[in-house]
Amino acid sequence: MSTSTEPSLDRSLVSGIAWTAALRWSAQFFSWVATFYAARLLQPGDYGLVAMATLGIGMARMVEDFGLDAILVQDRSITGQKQSQLAGLLIALGVVLCALFVLLGQPLAAFFKEPHVGSIVMALSLLFLFDAVQVVPRAQMQRLLQFERLAVVTFVQVVTTSILLVSSARAGLGHWSLVINTLGGTAAATILLVLWHPYSVAWPRDIAKLSRPLLQGWRILASRASWYGYSNADQTIIGRVLGKDLLGAYSFAVTFSSLAQQEVGSIITRVVPGIFSEVQHQREELRRYFLLLTEFITVVTFPMAIGMALTADMLIPLILGPEWTSVIVPLQLLCLYSAFLASQMLVSHVLMWTGQFRVNMWCSLFQGILMVLTLLWAVRHGLPGIGWSWALVFPVLNVPSMVFAFRTVNISTRQWLDSIKPAATGCIMMSIAVLGVRALLPGTLPLEATTAISIITGAITYPAVIWFVFGRRVRSMIGVGRAIRTGQTI
Repeated sequence: MSTSTEPSLDRSLVSGIAWTAALRWSAQFFSWVATFYAARLLQPGDYGLVAMATLGIGMARMVEDFGLDAILVQDRSITGQKQSQLAGLLIALGVVLCALFVLLGQPLAAFFKEPHVGSIVMALSLLFLFDAVQVVPRAQMQRLLQFERLAVVTFVQVVTTSILLVSSARAGLGHWSLVINTLGGTAAATILLVLWHPYSVAWPRDIAKLSRPLLQGWRILASRASWYGYSNADQTIIGRVLGKDLLGAYSFAVTFSSLAQQEVGSIITRVVPGIFSEVQHQREELRRYFLLLTEFITVVTFPMAIGMALTADMLIPLILGPEWTSVIVPLQLLCLYSAFLASQMLVSHVLMWTGQFRVNMWCSLFQGILMVLTLLWAVRHGLPGIGWSWALVFPVLNVPSMVFAFRTVNISTRQWLDSIKPAATGCIMMSIAVLGVRALLPGTLPLEATTAISIITGAITYPAVIWFVFGRRVRSMIGVGRAIRTGQTI
């Protein structure tokens, strides 16, 4: 039987995913149109100036909230005066970072030998203030499961950014177009968040009372820093050892291989914090959502990742040209890594939103240190060596995180494997069908025709396997959706 809150949570989950997906993809359309249009009006140097200015600011924005954005979502006992004091601390940190980068503007301009960089850095330092003001209302919306409003905020920010970019570029403002659109979009989101969730701010007079959230925040910072380090180590090492040409090829491989996982992940991970933190003390519910969402994520992402791997040797020459063949092998290997990453996307979320920040930190540090060492060794084998490191070594290094997460939701490895069974089986059958068709096609057939036939074969085989082999599970999920829509108890 379900609890009284379960149908409501289910509706919030489904509604949140739907709203996030619809508004995110709509916003992306505006963003891409504006980006391509502005690129015809601006010069490469305009983008280069802003890229120089945002290097330091981008790094600082990763740590500006001291991890308190996550703490405010997970720890629902933080209310009233304690929340007001944390809000005051966040705004104080924003002011300090803003002032710091105002002072760093001219030194950074001198470092890059570009006078305009200084004024750009000074202007963009306002982002720290906007970000600080946003933390509490964003956390409150996650707590209250107001995913529709969060999606609307993102949509408004992206659309405002796009409009300002185009209008500023048309006005001939050059590199300032890229500054104005960023500040304007962030300001619009901040105003909307505060209007929807006004909150009080107090000076953090007694820091000792805030010691627990600050300690947890530090652990989140360590986890994020470790993730940032090892997830960017491959490109840093390749650029240093193998040179810019192979780095360019590898960058394309990373971009293409991660498309499916990032698109689905960006939607799911905007809904999961509120849902998981809401049921963090109801482990049966947490387990249900974990397995349900894992099955959904893998069913959607696996065929795109594996399909890309199966057809990479045709798609790359067709889309990018024969000079990009060095992309093929790392792309295929990174697609395997991307599929695994999708299958355990929720592992870190289980640890985070049940308050296991210390465990998550040590697991991240463990992964980070050993993954960097592995990449340093693998680079001697070129791009394939880097690809194999992600495809084979990272899953092993992720075992400790999976063990802790599985214990938290009280599932076995067999249950997790069962949740990804439909997607994995569908991809195996799809691979057999695609490779079989390719083997039967005459070698004289044009590459375009071979590619199209292979893609069509995969596109038919995968959903057919999912429907005919796992039809009962598919019908069950459809029934869950209908029950959620009509407000019935599941």
